[in-house]
Amino acid sequence: MKIKNYLQSLLVCLAVVVFIEQSSTVQGKSTNIAFKDVYTGNMIYFDGTFDHSIGLRLNGSSGSGIESFTLTVNSYTPESKVIQLMNALRQDGQDGLIKALSKEKGGTLQIGTRLARDVQAIWETHTDEGRKICAISERWLGWGELRRGTRSVDYPLTYIEIFIEEDGGKSEGSLIPAAKVRSKGGNNIEFENFGIYPARLTNIKVEKQ
Repeated sequence: MKIKNYLQSLLVCLAVVVFIEQSSTVQGKSTNIAFKDVYTGNMIYFDGTFDHSIGLRLNGSSGSGIESFTLTVNSYTPESKVIQLMNALRQDGQDGLIKALSKEKGGTLQIGTRLARDVQAIWETHTDEGRKICAISERWLGWGELRRGTRSVDYPLTYIEIFIEEDGGKSEGSLIPAAKVRSKGGNNIEFENFGIYPARLTNIKVEKQ
């Protein structure tokens, strides 16, 4: 029952997210930082996180499971660039956002022992509880998806959200492996998950390298 209630709450939280907050809270860092922020932890996924028929799965089998993840931030996306990305989405839809993202590289995401993939945009905001890290990357589309023209090709992005409590308390997050994004007006955008549930990120640690 606790898992069911958690998933219901998580889905509500992910329905509409703020892409950029007030300028005083967005921490746009230089793209030439001399360190890397590395976020590591466990990713818990449930049967329904992926559509197994198109291969959107982590361990090659259906059901639930746990894998490690590593999000390496080489550079945080500056506030001015985040605004450009949001404008591209508002004006030209998801295709416009992807076109704008294609020129960027903020870090990498590695799941388990697989090769790390590029993450195009990573930004940080401050909340009353601590820091929120958001990241968007283009998803690798499988040959089977493209050849068959499955519905999943309309979900070409991966979205990550991590909450870090400043007082050393619990830190957690979520990951939508196949996401569709649309503008909801103003500074709000909506991420739609191709699967039933997003994956849950737990035991998160961060270090500088």
